[in-house]
Formats: sequence, C-alpha cells, structure tokens
Amino acid sequence: MGKDNWPNRWVKTDLETIVEKMANGANLPQSEVQLEGYLPISRIETIALEEVDLKRVKYVEADEKIIEKYALRKGDILFSHINSDKHLGKTAIFNGEVDLIHGINLLLIRAKEGFDEKLLNYLFKHYRFQGKFIDVAQRAVNQSSINQKKLNRFQVPLIPESEQKRIVTKLDALFGHLDVLREKLDRIPELLKNFRQQVLTQAVTGEMTKEWREGKGLGEWPQKVLSELIIDKPRNGYSPKGVGFVTEVKSLTLSATTKGYFDPIHIKYLDIERPGRDSHLWLKNGDILIQRSNTLDYVGTSAIYDGEDFDFIYPDLMMKLTVNNMIETKYLYFVLSTNKTKEYFRRNATGTAGNMPKINQGTVMATPIPYPEKEEQQEIVKRIESFFSLADKIESQYQILKANIDQLPQAILNKAFRGELVEQEVKDYVRKVGELRMVAEEVRNNI
Repeated sequence: MGKDNWPNRWVKTDLETIVEKMANGANLPQSEVQLEGYLPISRIETIALEEVDLKRVKYVEADEKIIEKYALRKGDILFSHINSDKHLGKTAIFNGEVDLIHGINLLLIRAKEGFDEKLLNYLFKHYRFQGKFIDVAQRAVNQSSINQKKLNRFQVPLIPESEQKRIVTKLDALFGHLDVLREKLDRIPELLKNFRQQVLTQAVTGEMTKEWREGKGLGEWPQKVLSELIIDKPRNGYSPKGVGFVTEVKSLTLSATTKGYFDPIHIKYLDIERPGRDSHLWLKNGDILIQRSNTLDYVGTSAIYDGEDFDFIYPDLMMKLTVNNMIETKYLYFVLSTNKTKEYFRRNATGTAGNMPKINQGTVMATPIPYPEKEEQQEIVKRIESFFSLADKIESQYQILKANIDQLPQAILNKAFRGELVEQEVKDYVRKVGELRMVAEEVRNNI
C-alpha cells in the first residue's frame, strides 16, 4: 500500500495522465430567461447539490463556434475550483440529456477512455472529504481557489477496467441506498413537528383532559384575551448596536428565541450604562418573550425566559410580558405556540409584503386565550410535557442517527479506495431509520 492505502495491484499516476480535457468555461453575457437561440449555461450554483441542477442555470446566446468549444458532453465532470472552503472541490457529472454550455468559474474535466468518469467523480468526492483540495488552495478574503497545475498533480490510482466497473456499480448502489435513507430520515422532523402541534391542539381545546374533568365539577372554558392575564402591557425592548468586547450589559438577539425556547448563546454586548434594577428591560425568570417582528413564518414566536434575573435585557424586535396569578406561565406559553395563535399573529401582522412583518401591542393584548381553571391548566401542562418528552427522545435519536449517516459517504469512499468496499453498514442504518420512523409514526397516531 502507498500513502493513499491503495491496493498493490493499483498503479499510482497523476490526474493529468488520465484526463483528456481540463478547461475553464465561457465568460459570456447571461440572460435570466431563455431567448431564441440561447442555451443554458452552468454556474457555480448549478452544482451546489453535487448534481447538475437545470433550475440553477442562466442562458447565453450560443452560435456554432460557442457550442463547439463549450458544449458539455455526457460524462463530463464540472469541478468547483473557485469557492468558499466549505464548497471548494464540489463536482457533478453531466448526464447529456439536454444541451448545456460550460460556464466560467467551473472547470470541465473529461476523463480519457479507459478511466470511468463516475469513478473519477467518486475519487474527487473522496479527496474533498479528506480536505486535500483545501490543503493546496490559494486563499482570498471570501473564497479559495485551486489552479489546474496543482490539480493535475493529484495522485490517482490506475485500476483495471473490470474492477473500475465493479467499484462504480457498488458505489452507485450504496449511494442510492443513502439517498433513500436520507429521504426517510428527513421526514422525521416534520412528523415530530406535526405531533407536537396535535398535542397542543388537543390540549388547548379541552380534548386532552376531557375524561380527566369528569366528576371534578369544573366549568366550561371561557374565552379570555391576553390583556386580562398579564401584569402590565407588553413592552418592546431596546436595540443599540452591539460591540465586539465584553461589557456589563448583555442583550439577547432575535435568534435567542426563534426556536421557541430561550437559547443563551445568541447574545450581544452593549456599550451602554447599565440600566437600573427597576428598568422594564431586565428579564426575570418566567417572563414570556414574543417576537413582534420577523419573517412571516416566525412573527409572534414565543419563548419563556428561564435564565437568571437581571442577567439579560431584550431587543426592540421582542415584546416582554409577565403573567398574573390567573394563569400558569407554561400554559399560556403553550397556547401562544399553537398553530391557531400563530395564524392569528400572521393575519394581524402589518408589512407582510416586506421581509419583516410586525405585530403591535394591541394585537398581542387581544390574543384569544382559551381559559380552563388553574387546576386544569396544571394538568394540561403536565400532560403536554410528558408527550413532548417522548418527542424529544425520538428527536435525540434522530440527531444521533443523522450525524452518523452524514459520515457514511466518507466512510464508504475510504473503503472503496482501499479496495475493501462492503455494504452491511448502510443496511444497518436503513434498518435503524426504518425503526425510528415507525416509532415516530406510532407516537403521532396515538395521542
């Protein structure tokens, strides 16, 4: 084995030996729409997902000379040689199903006959996972680049053609399994999101505690508005510009509550006089924060501040409210987190044509709140937290599985280019994902 751990039967050479063509693309005026006589042209974005995406092209006027010089052939590899470190070295194979012009900022790499272009593409993926392209790249402020001379010196294995075909066939099958695996895995967050909303809906409509109420002499739920259940009117925070050094005043940023819970890592320091302890800007444990401005999907997002008193102030894009003794803080938070309440905020937001719709104090104070007696509020909170704990466990398993599966392509390619490819590991993950999805489905269907 050499330093690349290749089998002894593979001969080491350089990329230039097995490449028929390596070239830059055409630098031509581009149109957003396809006019008569125009053809699609590739861009960096075209291969962002590591396949040729014809939804991410522009169009250029292409005469016979342009077509002859720059038209891609089936099996050509597009290589991202100018990009950020994260994306440098991304590749995609052109399948030849449409006419496509090779654009600037992507290299065209065409393998010689006798070296399978799919194998070469897998080898590029392997090198990218290993960080080999970054190791030799030239760095600028926002991007890195690798020139053709350096790329041509990369070592590649000359593998017998029959073995090339076997490796490619096995890799195609394994990566096909991975695509199916990711598709199944990606459904789990949506299943859990829907499950949590089903829990909240049943909780705040009384369905969850319908049987529990029997014989307790509890009355029907009246409808109240938020203003009846809080101590003072909701007030906006304060958002001076943050500074790049530590001060005695910390403020949350909008991201601190965007996920629907308080995340203390999203903060900024303010170079201002520390507010007095009587200032409304200070957060206290149990305060509820509502995002009064964000994108339409997030406007009205709520979170309970569960940090220390007088540790943070909050920004102008949030409102703060403190509940009175008529309602449980967590029960109110769960009502604010339902799709019904979020839809109320979206309907009443202003500036929805722009990027940052807003809800005002009047809208927040008029928020409809279904109002069971406190004993039932406490029971509802207990049941919601029990269901959410189950969902959290499934989500934790999902995150672990996803992290492991994200490492599989690199592990598969490592084995492929050591001549010891096996597929059992992928099959094991297929089974695990299937089992996790079944659990998530069962949980969702049995509230």
